[in-house]
Amino acid sequence: MKIGDASFFRIVDRLLVAATGRVPKTQWSIDGVEWQRERHSYSGATHGFTIEVTTGVRSERPGWTLRVVKEYWRDGRGESTRDMRWAEVEAGNRAEIVLWLKRQEHGFE
Repeated sequence: MKIGDASFFRIVDRLLVAATGRVPKTQWSIDGVEWQRERHSYSGATHGFTIEVTTGVRSERPGWTLRVVKEYWRDGRGESTRDMRWAEVEAGNRAEIVLWLKRQEHGFE
C-alpha cells in the first residue's frame, strides 16, 4: 500500500466510518492518533463544491501528520461533475503512517 492509492483510501474511509458512524464528527481519536475534519462548501448558479479536509496527528514517537482531502464538484443542477481525493504527509515518515494504517486494517477483519 502507498499513501494515496486505492487501498489507502479504502482503509481511511473505513476508519472514518468506524470512528464517526452516521453522524459526522469534527474531532475524534483512534489508537493514539487525533483526527480533525473540516468541511467547506459553495453552491452557485453554475457550479458548487464540497471539500472535506481530514487531518490525523500522532503526537507520540514516532510522530506524524497526515492530511486527506476529498473534493466533490457539481454543476448548476447539482449533478456530480468531478470527484477527487488526495493525501499528503505533512510531517513524519511515510512508512510509519503506512504501518499504522495496516495495523488498523487488521482490526476490520
